[in-house]
Amino acid sequence: MGTVLAVLAVFVSLFIREPYLVLTNAHSGTLLLRERTSEGEIFSIHFIHSVNKSPVTEIYEIRNGQIVLVALEFETFGAGMPTELEFGQSLMRLPEGGMRIVGIDRVMEDFHYMIGYNSGLVINFGERQVPLDTLDAAGQPVRIALKQLNIWQRLLNII
Repeated sequence: MGTVLAVLAVFVSLFIREPYLVLTNAHSGTLLLRERTSEGEIFSIHFIHSVNKSPVTEIYEIRNGQIVLVALEFETFGAGMPTELEFGQSLMRLPEGGMRIVGIDRVMEDFHYMIGYNSGLVINFGERQVPLDTLDAAGQPVRIALKQLNIWQRLLNII
């Protein structure tokens, strides 16, 4: 009887999943970071733009089980920065300087960043900041995705 209950518990545990933001090396698939998340949670990615050398922050929300780009903050217009607003978007000036485009609402199935040599690429979870160059070497591609992980995937670091 005990063996049957143990097998049943293991089987059921495969179907109990929780959402995690998962960062992997896009080439090797190596797990770099796994962060528990929940509906409505906000995270951001901050970097120095490679062309105009100014700070950029992309703001994301976990919405309906997906990653949604909701806003973009930047200091100045220039090469590689938005020049036109899409339907439903608006531009606001920030009191501390710079601008924010809101109303982007773009679903991101998964997306990639290249860890730069001088990009200052940082992912922010509330007050916690994780520089991506502490997770992998410069020049490596990082894939960011939302995954539903069961307890065994979390315990064994399986994605």
